[in-house]
Formats: sequence, structure tokens, C-alpha cells
Amino acid sequence: MTGRIGEYSPLTPLQTAGSGSARWCIASRGGQRFFLKQFLSPVYPSKADNLLKEKQRERCRQFESRKQRLYSAMSCVLGDTLVPVLDFFRYSGHYYAISEAVYTEINGENKDGLTEAEKRQVLYHLALCLQRLHLQQIVHADLKPEHILLTNRSWGYQVRLIDLDSGFLLDDPPPIGSGLEGDPVYLSPEAFLRMTGLDAPMTAAIDRFAFGAIIHRMWTGELPGFDRDRHAYLYEAVLDGAEIRLSDTLPDPMRWLVRDLLNADPDLRPDDATCVRVLGEGVGPAGLSRAAHEDAPLNSLSQFMKKR
Repeated sequence: MTGRIGEYSPLTPLQTAGSGSARWCIASRGGQRFFLKQFLSPVYPSKADNLLKEKQRERCRQFESRKQRLYSAMSCVLGDTLVPVLDFFRYSGHYYAISEAVYTEINGENKDGLTEAEKRQVLYHLALCLQRLHLQQIVHADLKPEHILLTNRSWGYQVRLIDLDSGFLLDDPPPIGSGLEGDPVYLSPEAFLRMTGLDAPMTAAIDRFAFGAIIHRMWTGELPGFDRDRHAYLYEAVLDGAEIRLSDTLPDPMRWLVRDLLNADPDLRPDDATCVRVLGEGVGPAGLSRAAHEDAPLNSLSQFMKKR
């Protein structure tokens, strides 16, 4: 293991976190275990002064400001909705984010074996999570099954979202032409257009597009169908106006919801309240009452708000 990183002692080697834009490990502080993420870029330059390094320092200051605002907004999300960022700091030029180390054996990707009632409850609670996130003007921007943690409780599955480091606040979207780190499998049409340099809107509707694909996959085990000889990804097919095939096994209200969530026009996608209402139909009393009278903290950060 490497030496201490700030106040944290790594317990496992730093390893690349999928996209190559960060490394992560499990670390400890004060007898508790945490998930430590190291951002590979930007890197704060040394003290030597020149124009290039001053530009790099300004880039770092903007990065810090955006992250601090995002993490502050995340701490205000109601319910046990997120695995929150508990600490953010710079050490030896690199930036680090600390979050709770969550141990769970199931997420939205490896959820095989759920009953129909459990799928309904999970999708309903996921809709609530997104509604709570968006109420704080936060867009996840990389919503996919791997970023949805499911923990089995006595009343059903607790749903929590992780990895908002591609996320942004509605008043501070990514610059036009910038690369987004979202998974292309769940990327929305407008996010792709913005990456190509067009002034496409970046709103919470990009999460709703991904949610439509996730609903279909979690219910049927497959993504919505399209002509894969012509298109590699769902967003390409939607942009091209191609036929999107939905499974007949989807209940009608869910099928209509998915169809509308995959609309090419973000303004025509159903809002969060509609998703909650439609997906709440058929959920058993235990799942509904848990959502309405949650006995979790006001937000999931509060349990960690202790003096160091």
C-alpha cells in the first residue's frame, strides 16, 4: 500500500475506475472504512510561475468550485437516496473525493432473480431517487444499472445512486463540445449532440432518457430493440427516427412510459412526478409506505456529520 493520503490510509492498491479518468481504493480514517477516489485530471501545478501553469491553476480553481457546489447540493438531497461524498480535498497536486464504503452484492446490472413485485418496487424507488435528485437541480448524467445499488431490507430493496462525478448542476452544464463520461449505451440524444458542438439543452431529461432504457432492461433483461446493423447505440437510432422495439412483456402503463421517455425531444419526455405515479401503480403497501414514511436520516450525509 502507499503511504497516507491526507488523513486517510489506503487499505488496498489504487486501481483504475473503469473510464481511466480516476483511480480508487478502500481507505481508513478513525477506524472507519471509506471509498477513496483520486481524480487523474486536473493536477494542480507546482509553484513555478509561467503562463501555462497559471492557466492550469485557473482550470483547477474552476474544477474545485464545480465539485464543491455539486457535493454541497448532494448533501441536501432528501432520503437515503445517494451514497454521498463526505470529503473533498487536494493532496500533492491531486484531487480526492471520499464516500461511504458500501458493501452490497447486487446492483441494477446483476439483479437477476428479482420477482415481478420486487422489480416494481425497485423501479418505483428509483423514480423517487431521481425526483429527489432533480429537486436539488442535480443531473446524474451517467445513470446506468451499475450505478444503482440495491440493498435487501425487511421491507424490500433500498435503492441508492452512486458515482455522480459526471453529474452537474442545472445552472452549470458541461461546456459545448466537451467530452461527457456517460456510458454510450444509456447516453441521451441531446448529450451526444452537445458533445459534437451543437447547443443542445442539458437538463434532467438526459437522466430520464437513461431511465427509460433502464426500466426496459430491468423488467425484461434486455435493452429496447433497434436495428443494430444500422446503429451501434440507442441514442443513434432515436436521433435517426428509427423504429424502437419495446417488449410485449412490459405492462401497458410501463410500456407507454418507456416509449415516451425515449422521445428524441427532451421536452416531450414525462416529468419525474409522472414516472413516480406510473411506477407506483402495483407496488405493494410495504414499498409505498417505506417511501412515504422513510425512517432513514433526512439525508444520508447526516449520519457522518461528526467532529473529526
